Amino acid sequence: MARILIYSHDTYGLGNIRRMATIAEALVAEDESASVLIITGSPMLHAFRLPPRIDYVKLPCLNRSDVGQYDVKHLAITQDSARRMRASIICAAAVDFDPDILLIDKKPLGVMRELQPTLEILSRRARPPRTYLILRDILDAPEKTREVWERNGYHAQIERYYDEILVVGERGVFDLADEYEFPPASASRLRYAGYLRRGAGRTRPAEMRKRIGVGDEPLVLVQTGGGADGAATIDAYLDGLEMFGEAPPLRSWIICGPELNAVDRVRLRNRMAQMPHVIHQDFADDMNACMNTADAVVSMGGYNSVCEILSLGKPALIVPRVLPVEEQWVRADRMARRGMVDCLHPDDLDGPTMHQRLQDLLLFGKAQIVARQSLSLDGLEYLTRRVLRGAAPMRQACGAVLAALA
Repeated sequence: MARILIYSHDTYGLGNIRRMATIAEALVAEDESASVLIITGSPMLHAFRLPPRIDYVKLPCLNRSDVGQYDVKHLAITQDSARRMRASIICAAAVDFDPDILLIDKKPLGVMRELQPTLEILSRRARPPRTYLILRDILDAPEKTREVWERNGYHAQIERYYDEILVVGERGVFDLADEYEFPPASASRLRYAGYLRRGAGRTRPAEMRKRIGVGDEPLVLVQTGGGADGAATIDAYLDGLEMFGEAPPLRSWIICGPELNAVDRVRLRNRMAQMPHVIHQDFADDMNACMNTADAVVSMGGYNSVCEILSLGKPALIVPRVLPVEEQWVRADRMARRGMVDCLHPDDLDGPTMHQRLQDLLLFGKAQIVARQSLSLDGLEYLTRRVLRGAAPMRQACGAVLAALA
């Protein structure tokens, strides 16, 4: 029986919590005796359909600005108070849950080093948990990441607290250890798991098309993740769509995201209401089914969105976020160089460019599918096997000791 504690980085958008929730689901599906506790500040985890044996502890929300600074999102308390409160909740949950396995998302010490007390306490136990750092394929531009990791002393902390670093990406797309100049102690812990394959969702395409009122015509899905900074992409898409005239050769399904600000939400809703060939909604709790229904996708370049695009075999135009980190741009650019996606820098967003890229996507998008054939999408299988294999000996050893003492 494995107890698995997952810490999910949670200060912006939906990407981190969606990725870690997917990993949690895979772990309980692989091991029927496993239970998973997720610790996160995400305000959206309650909206996900989590299977049995997964529960979560909700931390007070933080917000990350466009320049990467943190502040308190909802509570009238100082940043220091929020950090202490979050650190105390994390520590109490971890001590009482007593995990066999610890999975930490992205930041070795958590947001504002809030994980360090918990890591120190757990590492001193007679039976410390096996601890993994889960990194996506790309963190940020190489020079920025090297500076951040050196300034925060992350490599020393990895050597102290972590057993392995599992990268849910592929070395052929981005050689993380080389580009970020990992020292030998960190590089020796690093394993490339592959990208995380995503399923087709709960609703079949025919049923979904019927539900949204679309027939056999080409359907383009436009989604901007959480939506906090998605208004410009949606506006440019609508500008490009209008250039087709009153009868565009496609239907459009636009999912704005729950974090789009109220002013833009009302404005875009009013604009799209005047376009009968456009379907729009704020949030979808099964984005995989939405994407599987579409013929092509216009999307930001977040890790989860790209994994869904790759898994479901959809031609895609990626309009990446470039602030406060360049992760999405680096990912989109590296994959576009290999012909796997098309990408458009947000500085180049305008109606005519979007109009041309849409036409190219519909006419030539299938070439992207061919270019992706060598890409590994076995990350979930690799990760679950490696993590659970590390848990079994600890429980078995504990059981053997208890049996000997009986």
